Amino acid sequence: MSPSMRGRVPALAVGGVSGNVLLGRQYELAPFDGTAEFLAFASGNLVSVAIFSGSDILTEPGATIPFGAAEAAPVYPDHILAEDEVAEGDRLSMTFTNGGAAVRDINWAVMLTPA
Repeated sequence: MSPSMRGRVPALAVGGVSGNVLLGRQYELAPFDGTAEFLAFASGNLVSVAIFSGSDILTEPGATIPFGAAEAAPVYPDHILAEDEVAEGDRLSMTFTNGGAAVRDINWAVMLTPA
């Protein structure tokens, strides 16, 4: 089984920014050459994401993510936001911004597959 990371950003305030949700996680730095897939799902509209993989900009800030029920996890492959070939040691980053008029919850996942 390939490694993955999953998490939740609870109650992101209106206009709030999460910072890199992968910071300090075991696979923040890619452990091998391979493919990284980034997924996310929010509890409401107007949540955007910025995704970086090493020096690659996969989504610029402002790219909106799918939304629906507050407790829903991202579904593979429906909620893949970006996919990239990573080199061992590449720093992975996902940052969320709430542009909506209410607090939002965000569930996210990153899946890594060796080359």
